[in-house]
Amino acid sequence: MTGTKANILLVDDHSLILQGIRHVISQMSDIDKVYTASSGAEALSLINRQPFNLYVLDVELPDTNGFDLIEKIQQKYPDARILINTMHEEIWILKRLTKSPIHGAILKSADIHELTLAIQTILKGGNYLCKRFKSILNRLQAEEQLKEQLTLREMEVLQAIAKGYNTREIADLLHVSGNTIESHRKSLMSKLEAKNAVDLVLKAIHLGIIPLDCK
Repeated sequence: MTGTKANILLVDDHSLILQGIRHVISQMSDIDKVYTASSGAEALSLINRQPFNLYVLDVELPDTNGFDLIEKIQQKYPDARILINTMHEEIWILKRLTKSPIHGAILKSADIHELTLAIQTILKGGNYLCKRFKSILNRLQAEEQLKEQLTLREMEVLQAIAKGYNTREIADLLHVSGNTIESHRKSLMSKLEAKNAVDLVLKAIHLGIIPLDCK
């Protein structure tokens, strides 16, 4: 966006956060008006009246799912630019955000500089992701790459090791020789850079390769 000042809609059910962000944004030279809503219904009422240059949304609202609100905004205004401002950094939240038609995401713990930078970047047509979210996404990407490196047989051996089976038991279970299982074990230890079987399982759980409860 260039040349004209922007109208922004803030949606958050925490009054202190809502008014605090409104105050900060109102001081920006390229902002015209800042509208606020503390619920999904209130936000939709404003959205149905007019489009906004930027929507700053929380994903957790009292009367609706923030992701549903994103979808409704996009249905009415396909070119809508959306910035998510959330306190949540759980992996499932971030994964869902990456699949949503948004242009940025920051944490509510962000300072004034980062908030204004994110807004300015998105208004100018760019995208913005806070450092914490970038770090998590980079780790997820590394995990996915590691998963792709493991063969189906290695996954079967890893799951059996996690269940506490020894080499002979795994060999009988998979109908192969003990030497074959040991070969897979060594490959797993190398790929996950594990020191022993316990370290192997803990790393696999931490990376999300196998579930915490693998019984």
